[in-house]
Amino acid sequence: MKILLLFISLLFTGVYQAQLCIIDDNDGYTNVREKTYQNSKIIGKIVEHQVFAIDSYVQDEENKSKDWIAVKFPLNINENLGFTKFEGEEKTGYIHKSRLVELESLPKFEKKELNPNKASHRNKDFEIIIETLAFNKSKHKITQSDKGFYNIDDEKVFNYYGGDTTEIKNITVKSKNRTYNFPKSSFKNLMGTDAENSLVYIGNKGELYIVLNAGDGGDSYNITFCVKDNKLISRTITSTIP
Repeated sequence: MKILLLFISLLFTGVYQAQLCIIDDNDGYTNVREKTYQNSKIIGKIVEHQVFAIDSYVQDEENKSKDWIAVKFPLNINENLGFTKFEGEEKTGYIHKSRLVELESLPKFEKKELNPNKASHRNKDFEIIIETLAFNKSKHKITQSDKGFYNIDDEKVFNYYGGDTTEIKNITVKSKNRTYNFPKSSFKNLMGTDAENSLVYIGNKGELYIVLNAGDGGDSYNITFCVKDNKLISRTITSTIP
């Protein structure tokens, strides 16, 4: 029934946010297990400031445990850009519920839509400004593989099928004494983004989680940036369909 409601939500809203989570573990990481018990095989790990999603299908339809949660996490990790990227193929496993914190349980910033392409998120210490714009195909090299996948400027692109779309123009974090602009490499080729479909949360250690719901319908995906001490720490891309 929950899966049916998910697809109804996609049909009418075009955007669905997965149940996004972070870990709460003094070790700085949490092991992901193959099964729902402590000595089960370790199939991966999730680290501090990495965002992941509850695998809603497995959790609702297959998981019989009350203490372990089915989660999915990206397998590809890239640390070569000054921040860490988590993206690509996702794997499902289990972590103990005591190690999991849903982003929606964290304090959320107040959002104000400044115009259709610009949103501001505020709390008492920070303002985050997210701007998007129409993608200008004439300014880019666009190629398509034999399998139908697109590249833009010879790089991988998310959610692009050759037509009109949108992209991120800029993300700015303002505090009392500093303004930090995201590097363009952090949001390049992320298509179908909308400033209005964004949320910002603050973690227990002062880190910020900036979430954009991107794409459309069955091709929707979540982008989550983690910022700490006025610096981008990580970017995670997760699918919204379980």
